[in-house]
Amino acid sequence: MLSKTALRKSLEMTRKWFKESGVMIPENGLWGVAERVLLTEHNKTAQKTLNSFPAWTPHDKDGYCIVEQRRADCNLQTAFLFLRVHEIFGIQHVHSIARNILAFLFNRSGLLQRTGGEKIEGAWNWSHIKHDLVIYFDDNAWMATLMLKMSVHYPDLNKEFHLREWGLKLADLLADAFPRYFADANATEGGFKWQGNPRLPHWGSLVCQALAEAMRIHPKKAYRNVIDSYHKYLLERIDVFTPSEYGYALLGATAAYTVMKDDLSLKTARAFADELISVMDPATGNLPARHYEAPVGDHLADTIYTLNWAVLGMQNMQQIDEKYNAAYEKILELLIDIQDTSPEPWLHGCWRGMYDMKAKSWGGGNCYEGGTGSIYTGWTNAPIAWAVAFALQHKCFAIH
Repeated sequence: MLSKTALRKSLEMTRKWFKESGVMIPENGLWGVAERVLLTEHNKTAQKTLNSFPAWTPHDKDGYCIVEQRRADCNLQTAFLFLRVHEIFGIQHVHSIARNILAFLFNRSGLLQRTGGEKIEGAWNWSHIKHDLVIYFDDNAWMATLMLKMSVHYPDLNKEFHLREWGLKLADLLADAFPRYFADANATEGGFKWQGNPRLPHWGSLVCQALAEAMRIHPKKAYRNVIDSYHKYLLERIDVFTPSEYGYALLGATAAYTVMKDDLSLKTARAFADELISVMDPATGNLPARHYEAPVGDHLADTIYTLNWAVLGMQNMQQIDEKYNAAYEKILELLIDIQDTSPEPWLHGCWRGMYDMKAKSWGGGNCYEGGTGSIYTGWTNAPIAWAVAFALQHKCFAIH
């Protein structure tokens, strides 16, 4: 079991990485958080990444750039991390950074759709570099989940930014749109189309997590119907999913169970936790990298689509049933062990996108969104650090 000292050291390294890596300009969060550090040296996909996401600050001399797009989900995930860090270390300016990021999102980013009718009002556009509507199920599910969690635990921030109001409005949008898109891949809202594949837990289980969070506040039948039907679907097709999807499914099922205490959610959570353990390397805690947006290999540790969600899902699961504690600790120990200790400030304290277990170093190749050269603020570094913080607090994401 990891010591409190090791966990605190890891969390402090993450805090410093966000401050010193250049992903926040200025460092106080007033203009939000960039999507990622992109390592460009020996990265054959770097140009495709820059063509796809054309907003960056180059650091050519040092072989990297900051991909500057401001995404709503990456920013709220980072704000949630800084609130966790504040609770543990008690550093006041850390709380101020979280509030500044929220002020950026709600007051300066233009990402929240404040008007536009019942099919769009309350949704978040994907990035500030997009001039048209690009509305994703997964990103918006994270926004709803985190707004609602924060509304309960931080009443001052809820009062200032109306987190509960916007979170419930978004939950209603998800509960309305998701079943239609699940049934019909060609569904549209008229002026725009929700993006993502509802048949994969990457999208669907995150929606279930968001609706479960909404049920803590307003237990609507519509929310329960989506969750129940999706969990029945998952159990019927569990064999077709990859290890990456196990983590997403576990997040959704454990979130639902902690709210509803129902047999179906618990059965789903156990099934996917057991699948995750069945493919885990018992010596290292690694899960095979199988996500379609990143390099693939049994020896590769993927921190963008796999281990980051698996550790949070298993942390939830071991709070429900302690027999899963050993597997959870194995994953967390692996992540702490590979946390980057390189001296460069844009690397020190981070988790890069992929680690090569055979070479015992960061590596494994690159895709334009996944792979070792992509160091995400949200999705990777913030959520992994949540798990570290919750370990220190003897809590978990679902029950927090």
